[in-house]
Amino acid sequence: MTRIVSLKMNPKASMRAKLVHIKIQEGKAGLFYATSQDLKGLLVAEPSLDALERAIPSAIADLYRAGGFSVVVTKVDDASREGTSPWVAFPAEVAKAELERQALIA
Repeated sequence: MTRIVSLKMNPKASMRAKLVHIKIQEGKAGLFYATSQDLKGLLVAEPSLDALERAIPSAIADLYRAGGFSVVVTKVDDASREGTSPWVAFPAEVAKAELERQALIA
């Protein structure tokens, strides 16, 4: 179960990579919830931690897409902010351009 609230952004604006710190909590109804102060409107609820971890990237991408941005999302291997799990969302066009550049080099 994933709930997403629209995020208003200027689709003509350029975007840089964004760090999204996710706070995970266990609710009283037996669900696990993920929210973020960095990405307003993000709320993901799943029955297990594994399912929650799998749902977070698409929920982040959906919020950015609703604002006019296509992003690639991955978990960051860093726990600099206690109690949160960091993820990074970076523009898909940047990833595509780098992959194309790497293909030309190889």
